[in-house]
Amino acid sequence: MRFWHGPWFLFLVYGCVMEGGEVGNLKSDDAVLEDIKSKVMEAVIGCLKLKDEQKQVLSGTTNLAKDFNLDSLDFVDLIMSLEEKFSIEITDEEAQGLETVDDICKYIHGKSKSE
Repeated sequence: MRFWHGPWFLFLVYGCVMEGGEVGNLKSDDAVLEDIKSKVMEAVIGCLKLKDEQKQVLSGTTNLAKDFNLDSLDFVDLIMSLEEKFSIEITDEEAQGLETVDDICKYIHGKSKSE
């Protein structure tokens, strides 16, 4: 009997993924978003050269332009860093709607799901 071809295998795989676990290269959406958020935060901290006290207030809802005085050059640098880090292309029109870390994460997650 081949266990991995039966319904139990599907149940185990589905159950692990639904509980946030990983099976091979499968991850739950929450795990994928957390991974994306970690990389986005890393890019923001690096591009904006945030100090320790600024890192403490950085969150998903942080408005990068308002809270950290992100200027257009910093924004272009951040977009280029994200494009390289995630191997994606962000158009100027798409970039205009990316104001918070959460906005960026949702955009990248959506882009990765569509490819």
